[in-house]
Amino acid sequence: MKRYILPLTILLATLSCSQTPSQLNTKQNTEINSKNIIEKTLRQIKHYAQEPKYVIYHTNGMCNFEIFINDIKASKSFNNKSFSTGNEINPYLNGKTNTLKIILYPREDQAKLDAQTEFDLKVESYENTDKLSTEKQQDNLFAYSAPKDNDRLFNGAGKESFEEEKIFKLSNVPFAIDGWKESQDLRSFDKKTLEGTALQAYKMIQDAFKAKDTDKIAQFSYSRIKDQAISQYFDKDEIEERWNEVASIAKADHLEFAPLDHYELVFYGEGRLAGLKSIRKNKGSRGTSVLSYKFKQNDSWTEAELDYLIHIPKNKTKFEIY
Repeated sequence: MKRYILPLTILLATLSCSQTPSQLNTKQNTEINSKNIIEKTLRQIKHYAQEPKYVIYHTNGMCNFEIFINDIKASKSFNNKSFSTGNEINPYLNGKTNTLKIILYPREDQAKLDAQTEFDLKVESYENTDKLSTEKQQDNLFAYSAPKDNDRLFNGAGKESFEEEKIFKLSNVPFAIDGWKESQDLRSFDKKTLEGTALQAYKMIQDAFKAKDTDKIAQFSYSRIKDQAISQYFDKDEIEERWNEVASIAKADHLEFAPLDHYELVFYGEGRLAGLKSIRKNKGSRGTSVLSYKFKQNDSWTEAELDYLIHIPKNKTKFEIY
């Protein structure tokens, strides 16, 4: 069974901690619909003389892992396998100075991290305006390796998890994404209230996909798609492809959502985003959003998650989906 992550997020807006959080804004981005979301997004895109696209390449051995950039989850794996892969990170960047956080976990068949645990990561870039130019590629802008002792054994061996943060700097980040960065810090709010609001948002999202209401889907997906497009200098075709990825879920055969249960409240973006993460122990659910689903394609089932979060944007009084 295949599994993939659709990188969408629901933001949770908040009031000051002395106030009672307001309701979820169920009429978010009402000017957006399935017919104009591509053009509306395209109008927000700026282009620059240089358009670097930054990529992290990482390799793991004998461990599972999560990668956060500026406290937003950029990648994860709990499949108990060792592999190498790459992920574009422009949507997670916060200007030229950024924070990387690595969390390593033992494989399911081990209670503690092994002495042979390995994790290596590097940041590279290529030029969006000339993707095939090797001269414009930049290698090893930043490199990280899990620490080892003098015998080349992992320093975190014997622990149930290992966490480390590092600062990395990039010379050219021409775009700026405001999105959730000035939203209110939700960490001091009543947790039950936040959970209830997130559940309300997730139920609304499920209902929209089940009803194939692509106008509603466009409205609560617009802010996230717009920020992804801005940070990756999308052209019209790329925006259309991104939107079609989202809309295609509603059109999938035998679409089924998992129950909204067995979860915990989690914060991202230094508390400005919140969501519900599954606490189920099975390999397919570990570390995923509770907003997961499956659909049938070519006589086989594919599992996926919608990683929406919630927030209260600056100068607003209601929670919104991002």
